[in-house]
Amino acid sequence: MVQRIGFVGGTGPLGKGLAARWARAGIVTAIGSRRPERGQQAAADIAALAGPAAAEVSGGSNLEVVAGADVVLITVPFDGLDEALAPLADQLTDRIVVSAVNPLAFDAAGPYPVPVAEGSAAAAVAARLPGARVVGAFHSLSARTLARVEQPMDDDVPVVGDDEQAVEVVLELAARLEGVRPLLAGPLRLAGPVEDLTTVLLALNKRYRAHAGVRFSGIDP
Repeated sequence: MVQRIGFVGGTGPLGKGLAARWARAGIVTAIGSRRPERGQQAAADIAALAGPAAAEVSGGSNLEVVAGADVVLITVPFDGLDEALAPLADQLTDRIVVSAVNPLAFDAAGPYPVPVAEGSAAAAVAARLPGARVVGAFHSLSARTLARVEQPMDDDVPVVGDDEQAVEVVLELAARLEGVRPLLAGPLRLAGPVEDLTTVLLALNKRYRAHAGVRFSGIDP
């Protein structure tokens, strides 16, 4: 069972929301940033959101927070992958690394997917961390919904990866988010379509002023 999660770039809304909910579920979380003081401030914000009964939340540099983590979650913007991951490649060898990165951008017409040479952000993470056990998950969860920590989620989380044991760990981790149903969606090569779901959700949420997630009908795992 996962006891400690390290977040690379966990100072944004998605990282904060996930960390707060996992802290409430009893998992120790460590929030990283390129600037340690930002990680520390984010950790203080998350601890306040999670409440006094939650597990420990700490902050520091990205390199500091991945040390000792059972699972490392990547939540940096897509265009920041190179800068964030280059110093961590050796540290993350043989480690379970979860990419929640969405390669997207915005223009006057709204969100749109950014082409990725490797086929997906998760594959790009794997290319930059060749020794890591990379899994893709948590792309489509609404940060605003996550931040409402008193309310259960109502979402499916597709999980993709080639390392069966790493995928099982991430499925179990997703199940510890109350109201989330983790689903094994297939190998890492399907990460691109899973990531693109987020772009569609953002467009829908903008149009309907909502914070919709994903539910797949007709599945009884």
